[in-house]
Amino acid sequence: MISVIPLYAALLGLIYIYLSVATLTRRKKILVALGDGGDKLLQKKMRAHGNFQEYVPISLILIGFAEYLGAASLFVHGLGVALLVGRISHAYGVSMLHEKLVFRVTGMALTFLSILLSSIAIFYLLYR
Repeated sequence: MISVIPLYAALLGLIYIYLSVATLTRRKKILVALGDGGDKLLQKKMRAHGNFQEYVPISLILIGFAEYLGAASLFVHGLGVALLVGRISHAYGVSMLHEKLVFRVTGMALTFLSILLSSIAIFYLLYR
């Protein structure tokens, strides 16, 4: 029974809305409806938003499959926390005009860790 992953999907959904609004707010401020208009801060906000939408769906699908196949709730929570913290860290780092690389690197490391461990768990749970 899936009961853990919806919590993280909902939290990540709220972050997605935040990143969308941050991008839209910057667009409105500099009056750019399409593209980035050469604005460095808008470029950063767009990439934070885009990177989020590139990694979160596959991550949630993999964690959801691991949970569906019977992974322990504590393990699923660990994957969810790693993904959540990773995506917050990455979005924070990328969206800063003068980013601190540590946030970006930490974010990607935690995101990759959640994808890797979910994938390994799926193989283990399918073929044990």
